[in-house]
Amino acid sequence: MNPKSTVLIVDDQVGDIAWLIDFVKARGYPVDLATNENAARKLLKAVADGKKSYALAIVDVMMAITDMMSLINLNDKFLQDSRDTGIRLCRYARRELGIPESKLRIVCLTVREDSEVKAAMDELKIRLFNRAPDSEEESIEAFIGKCLPVLPVEGLTPEDEDQGPERNDAGSR
Repeated sequence: MNPKSTVLIVDDQVGDIAWLIDFVKARGYPVDLATNENAARKLLKAVADGKKSYALAIVDVMMAITDMMSLINLNDKFLQDSRDTGIRLCRYARRELGIPESKLRIVCLTVREDSEVKAAMDELKIRLFNRAPDSEEESIEAFIGKCLPVLPVEGLTPEDEDQGPERNDAGSR
């Protein structure tokens, strides 16, 4: 994995987006953000075409399919269920685009605790993290800390570098 690569965050929850961006940027990595399935598909296609590369992709399992303006313009059209957006994106990346783990490491975040999500991620060999982990060792923060080393920031001493935002007492970021 190229340590200077950008991190792709695919999420539509404002609080989670802000926290993840802060956490990843504090480690020295720039971020590309997709806030819906359509935007994420374009970035994944760019990876498959060799136009983009990422050190890591962090994908929310449940999120919007398209942007708000497109939803408004759909009027009477049937809207797809967004419960499995992240699963569809991971299948798209691995199966349809053929992006291997060696080219793009993907992890997923979820609040769902059902066997369908776990089975889908197991089948795709994609690591799944619960947004409210039972322990710090099982957290996305611990995983990011292991796979994205902190890059030096010009002008800061190691003592000055922040390891990223902390969770509040409610467990949110």
